[in-house]
Amino acid sequence: MVTLKSKTAKVIFAVIACFLVNSLWGNAWHVYVWLKIQGGTILSSFVRDLVMAIAVLLGTYIVIQPKEVCSFIGLNSNFFKGFLVAVLSVLPLYIVFPIIGSINPDLTLSLIIRKSLFPGFIEEFLCRAFMFGLFFRYAKVGFIWATLLPAVLFGLAHTYQGYDLVSSLAAFGVTFIGALYFSWMYAAWDFNLWVVFGLHFLMNAAWVIFNVTGTEVAAGGLISNIVRIISMALAIGITIYYHKKKGEKVFDYPIWSF
Repeated sequence: MVTLKSKTAKVIFAVIACFLVNSLWGNAWHVYVWLKIQGGTILSSFVRDLVMAIAVLLGTYIVIQPKEVCSFIGLNSNFFKGFLVAVLSVLPLYIVFPIIGSINPDLTLSLIIRKSLFPGFIEEFLCRAFMFGLFFRYAKVGFIWATLLPAVLFGLAHTYQGYDLVSSLAAFGVTFIGALYFSWMYAAWDFNLWVVFGLHFLMNAAWVIFNVTGTEVAAGGLISNIVRIISMALAIGITIYYHKKKGEKVFDYPIWSF
């Protein structure tokens, strides 16, 4: 473990670590190719995400004491509480999508695992627990600044889902806003990784399970985005209600300080 005392040094470390891990994220597929594992399978997805998870843990161990790593990431948070919040929040998608759409004829368990379960976990593990965590929890910069770089990187990683400049920018914008939303929920629920993993996984799963206009890309269509906004508003409402009922501040963290 390396002990960095100055805030500047911690911020510099966070920036370098985020860029290095994000670069690895774009090239992790080389590992399963090197192992001669067929792409587009559960095994190839697992190997790629395992490489990323190991990189995140190693990067965290550099500056966080080993006994505090699980707490820092949020792995030891209440799983059932976190997933319950997620299930309640995404109910609008699973109520509306079957009405306005249809079941994906190509749906398989493998597809749900590869397109929903694995991405939901590794993206929150990387973007929220590691990237956002380094800036917000380790370097102690304000929420907006701590969210900015991970949100930009997360958004850029999804521009491939567009088929032209406008749709790519739309995909970037939607995922950028999603990153801000997930970061807020992560912090508001005391860094419970299972809240944001559940939200991400179940939202992705709705996109995979149902055929609704717009769900074939990250940007979404008009109706699917309205339902997605309702789901996000419900999650925020549940969060506010929970904290108010306990007599706690909803979000007692610095916003703009650097």
